[in-house]
Formats: sequence, structure tokens, C-alpha cells
Amino acid sequence: MVNCLLCNCRLTQKLTISKIIFPGPLKQPLICPECFRKFIHYSLEESCRGCGREERSELCDDCQKWQQYYGWYLEHRPLFHYNQAMKEFMQKYKFQGQYHLRGIFKETIKETITHIEYDILIPIPVTEHTMLTRGFNQVTGLLGDISYTELIIHQNRQKVAQSKKDRQSRLQTKQPFLLKQGVNLKGKTVLLVDDIYTTGRTLYHAANLCYENGSKRVQSLSLAR
Repeated sequence: MVNCLLCNCRLTQKLTISKIIFPGPLKQPLICPECFRKFIHYSLEESCRGCGREERSELCDDCQKWQQYYGWYLEHRPLFHYNQAMKEFMQKYKFQGQYHLRGIFKETIKETITHIEYDILIPIPVTEHTMLTRGFNQVTGLLGDISYTELIIHQNRQKVAQSKKDRQSRLQTKQPFLLKQGVNLKGKTVLLVDDIYTTGRTLYHAANLCYENGSKRVQSLSLAR
């Protein structure tokens, strides 16, 4: 018996008839249903085809501006709303370093990625300073055993965290990324993965770098928006 990683209540697992007839390894839940229900999924219906925001227009005002700026817009899919439950999760996982929480969304992320066609999955990197102080990249932690390739690196060893900036400051951030030497993305479809989509500035920087290096299509996925 184990306890919920978020509320510490005792977890129980119900056996279905199929599991009894066709026994196999059981996936032990990490959090209770009550806690998981607090995380609100994004709907795929009536959502912006760019950033996934739930609204009636096909392309929201922000994505129209990105399209005007770059000549293209990023095909992004967020999984959950950045509500209070997600804020509390990120505070514990990302900022307090509770790395054991990384598996809570593992199955949701894996199931989503299996339905996306891509050649290379690239996680958004953290700075060298973050790796030294936090000890892990929160994005690769969320990916778990999903195969990925770390092709993008930060130009700067240290930066002001995006979470510390206001919207205008985020949008004015200069290109922070470089591709590792010898990388060839010509004709490749890239899937970028990040933890949180706020203004889109970080993912657009990464996507633009991929397009400049020959990628034919760039999509992105984030745990929250």
C-alpha cells in the first residue's frame, strides 16, 4: 500500500474483470482520484489551432501576432490549465526540488505523445546555473522513459527565470538558445516539449532555431498553459 504523493491519503486500486482474467503487471497510481481531478484538461474542441487556448476563433490574437512576426505560427498543444492545483504542483516539483513528483503526469504525457507524428523530440533546456542549483531539468523529468534528444543548449550560463518576469519582459527576451554543433534538422519534424506555456516566447525561440536549421515542421507540447 502506498500514499498519494500530494495529499498523503492511502491509495487503493480496484481490480477490473479484465485484469482478473488477463493478469499482468499493475500500474500503481501515484496520486488519488480526488487530487487528479483538480488538474483541468484542455479541450481540443473550439481551441486556437496555434497555442491551444480555448476560444471560438481558429487563431487567437496572440498567435496572429506571432504569425505576423515570424511568417508562421507554432502548432502547440497544452495538456492542463495552469490553475491553483498546477501552481502548487509546480511549486513543489520545480521550485522546491521534489523530484519524486515527476511521474504524476507520466501516463498522460506518454499517451499524448504516441499520437503525435515527429522525427525528433527535443526538451527545452535549463541553464547551467539551474542544473547546479536545482539539480535536474524539470522537462526531462516529466518525460520519464520517453526517448528524447537534447539538441538545444542555453547560450548563457545564468538568466533571470521566466517566472520572475512580467509579460512584456518575457516577450522582449532575446534568443537564448543554440543548437549543438553538427546537428542537422533538414527535412525533420520536431516536437518541442516544455513544462509551462505562458507567452510562448521560449518555445518560439526554440522553434525558430529549428526552422533556421532546416526543420520542415515544428510542433510543441507543454504540461500546462
